[in-house]
Amino acid sequence: MRKSTWLPVALLIVGIAFYLYYGITWNAWIENLPNILIYIVIIIALRWALRKKEQMNDQHKNQ
Repeated sequence: MRKSTWLPVALLIVGIAFYLYYGITWNAWIENLPNILIYIVIIIALRWALRKKEQMNDQHKNQ
């Protein structure tokens, strides 16, 4: 499995776990929702960057 697949998913799970560490309650989700959404955007950008890097490396190896 490629790094661009498993690394963002692992970081997303760990990040959400830290945000909700003090208890799985409705208030925990509501209070941390803006942070979680920003975190998801960062994870998506990380996945895109890693995938682009892997594609560029593959193209470089094929030349």
